[in-house]
Amino acid sequence: MNIDQIRSDLEEFNSLLDQEYYLNGAGLKDKIEAAKIYEKYGHLFKRAILDEVQKEARSADGEKERRLRYLRSFLFGNYMENRVKQLSDKATTVESEATVTVAGDTYPFRQAAVVMVNEPNRKKRASIFGARNRVIETINPTLEERMLVLHKTAHELGYSDYVKLYEDIKSIQLESLDLLLRSFLEKTKASYTTQLGELTKTQAGATLPEAEKHDISYVFRAIEFDSFFRREKAIETLKRTLAGMGIRLDEQRNIHLDVEERPKKTPRAFVSPIKVPDDVRLVVMPQGGHDDYASIFHEAGHAEHYGSTRSDLPVEYRYLGDNSLTEGYAFLMEYLLTNPHWLAKYTGMREPRAFLKFVYLYKLYFLRRYAAKLTYELALHRKGLKDAPNRYKETLELSLVFKHPASHYLMDVDDGFYCANYLRAWIFESQVKRILTERFGEDWFLKRGAGIQLQKWWSLGQKYQVEEMLRDLGYKGLDLNPLVEEITSSLK
Repeated sequence: MNIDQIRSDLEEFNSLLDQEYYLNGAGLKDKIEAAKIYEKYGHLFKRAILDEVQKEARSADGEKERRLRYLRSFLFGNYMENRVKQLSDKATTVESEATVTVAGDTYPFRQAAVVMVNEPNRKKRASIFGARNRVIETINPTLEERMLVLHKTAHELGYSDYVKLYEDIKSIQLESLDLLLRSFLEKTKASYTTQLGELTKTQAGATLPEAEKHDISYVFRAIEFDSFFRREKAIETLKRTLAGMGIRLDEQRNIHLDVEERPKKTPRAFVSPIKVPDDVRLVVMPQGGHDDYASIFHEAGHAEHYGSTRSDLPVEYRYLGDNSLTEGYAFLMEYLLTNPHWLAKYTGMREPRAFLKFVYLYKLYFLRRYAAKLTYELALHRKGLKDAPNRYKETLELSLVFKHPASHYLMDVDDGFYCANYLRAWIFESQVKRILTERFGEDWFLKRGAGIQLQKWWSLGQKYQVEEMLRDLGYKGLDLNPLVEEITSSLK
């Protein structure tokens, strides 16, 4: 098979796969059938194709080498997923079809998470948490089998382990990133522990070491700020924010906004880039509250990136490449909620000090959580499943202090070290935000020039890695200092 045919087929494959996940996540289809799509395009994931593209990539240079490198990464990653496609479908289908019953009330498994974080009664919240955990425990045997197949496949592809495979195909030094984040954990430990400990005691009635995951979810739900983030104003606020930069969401016919409520619709916003840039689905089900706004704005960042990508770019630059880039643009939109000028204009919050301190603590929590996930996942993929539940519990609790159920040890794992993409994206977002602030001021989100600049960056799709984009902006590469300074100064 020639390379151009592979490129054409992978675009069709991606489109159908994203459509399938869209239908399931949007609550339009109960059973996910990704395995059928993998079977239809099974020719893309044969070992001979991988070997052919790898050989071409290693002898190429310039643009040809970049495109083949991205293509190779995609094919290797999906070769892995193809080996576990039935197991993936099985786990996802159980998750989408499962229900939990607590005190006579029955909820879909996914919706129960929303009910849980809004429940002020700790005992009832714990009951919902326990019921959801029992569903997770029924999924774990499938996830264990799936993980064993992934590890075996990495060896079959000639790598010493899963870690080496993904360091190679993603061009990310995972060990170096882990080491960098460990220093971050140490620098922020005292502030995190003290401030979250005080908040947990006040809001959940438990010390931080006593607290469970559901307590922390409730604490960060922060209902006291709900009046500023009203459910019925979420979409209007998003549209007004984009319009402030000269971007009219209603006029972007290629970005489809799905706001309809459905019983089995995933409550958290998501984006399906079904055909970049022509058909991008932004799926939301507004719940209200700061976290819901953050989620909607995050996914809108993805939607604008995909929807603004040049249609004449090669498929590798429209779909593949470094996902830290699109996550960085998503964070840029999400963390408008940390901008006092944005809060004043779009939520009416005139005295934002308490909220800003809270939302930066929330950001710090996520950074510490994903840094711990990276450490845990490196160990999981090197040491295997033996004692993995305890290792998960110990690693996450060391970073976050509060209790973690060992049963989450596979449910809380992202394929292909996607946690590393998020970590790099957080660093990237902080650096890019500094550039926008220097050029357009603290209220850059009100400047048409900022919108033009963002659309210029978005139009490049994912041609460049975040390090390359940052070098073009005058940085030497990823620099953790702006992020550390931003968080520590905001938590004083």
